[in-house]
Amino acid sequence: MTNIHPFPKRPAPKKARAKNPAMGPAFFLHDADGKAFDVLAHVVEAGGLFLIPTLDQPEDDLPNAYLVRTIAGLEALTEAANTLVVYSRIHPEVFGQGSLEGLIARAQRARKLVRKLYDMVPSNEIILSTNGFGPELMVEYATSAALTVTTRFALDLLAAYYDPFIKTGKDKRKAMFRDFQAGYQDAYDECVARIEDYDLLFKELASANRAVQKALRET
Repeated sequence: MTNIHPFPKRPAPKKARAKNPAMGPAFFLHDADGKAFDVLAHVVEAGGLFLIPTLDQPEDDLPNAYLVRTIAGLEALTEAANTLVVYSRIHPEVFGQGSLEGLIARAQRARKLVRKLYDMVPSNEIILSTNGFGPELMVEYATSAALTVTTRFALDLLAAYYDPFIKTGKDKRKAMFRDFQAGYQDAYDECVARIEDYDLLFKELASANRAVQKALRET
């Protein structure tokens, strides 16, 4: 991903976040145990785990590293979503009845699909020891698909956060919200375009393979 907004690369301590003018004044929700949690900052930081420009990625990255970072990002987003759900149960007046049920279902589907993609790809050892391009193509496709699902979930999570907290002015970081929402949207649009390219490629490969198999049967 090269055309997205610059996400922070790793979570910052809460005190540092609160004093960072670029992040704006921190806004914390509290769960059933009274634990403070900055949902918006967490969503931003989750993007920093995997939405980084290609040039900033380590040169010695293993083939599956980007996919693993994407899974970590999805887990962080799920943690933020869970905090919203817990908060909504304590303060049902803040959210519409059942408004977060769809978010929970989408989180479950996203995690299930991303885990399936991870299980599908060959190990780093197999990829590095194979001369063919098949394993690399599999991990590239799986990573793009995981990125698509994860960025879509991030956008859904931000949408769920907007009305009760940004729109009402409880969280004053509207500019920050819009900036990183745009970053996720850029990344999602790019991911969708890549998946469409893969879809066309796979259709062409399937057609070519059928022609080859037919020719082999006729020889």
